Formats: sequence, C-alpha cells, structure tokens
Amino acid sequence: MTLRTSNHLDGAFDAIYAAIAELNLQLPKDKQIQRRPDIVLFGENGQLDSLALANFIVITEQKLEESFGIQVDLTEDDPFSGQNGHFRTIESLARYVSSIAENKTGE
Repeated sequence: MTLRTSNHLDGAFDAIYAAIAELNLQLPKDKQIQRRPDIVLFGENGQLDSLALANFIVITEQKLEESFGIQVDLTEDDPFSGQNGHFRTIESLARYVSSIAENKTGE
C-alpha cells in the first residue's frame, strides 16, 4: 500500500500529538500543551522552554520512528528560525516531518 502525502501529514500529526500527550505527563497542568495545529511551540509566545523542547524533540523522534519506520533528526534545517523554522507551530513541524517521511520512504 502506498501512502500519499496527506497520509504522511496525518501520520506526522498523530506522532506529534502522541509526543505531546507523553510530554504533558511530565509538565505541570498550567504548562501542558494543547493539541492544535496553530499552537506555537518555540520562540515568541512559544509553549516550550528549552528543557521541555529537548524532551519534546527526543519523544517526537521516537514516535516518528515508530510511525514511519525511519529515523528523523528534528534539529536539522535551522529548526528554530523565527521566520521558517519547523518548531514555530505544531502544523509547521507536521509539514516538515511529512516532507521528510515522503522523501525517505520514496512514496
């Protein structure tokens, strides 16, 4: 079965939301991250401090490997740039991951 880009995007969102759920178990109630595409993850108005971001990256990379069967390094490609970094929002991260999954799986 060949996955289409939309399935890669859906899978990316699923993996990211699973990582958020796991991270939220470690965070105080008032610091937990909502599971919405427009949530700002890092930078101005970001939900994650540097320690939470590091944990989120590790958890998300694990979830992505489980979901797609590929290793992804989320610290590549200037991830923290305010203009085009993929950690701006959940959606920007999901789109970045989806494009990597599509390229690595060749589907």
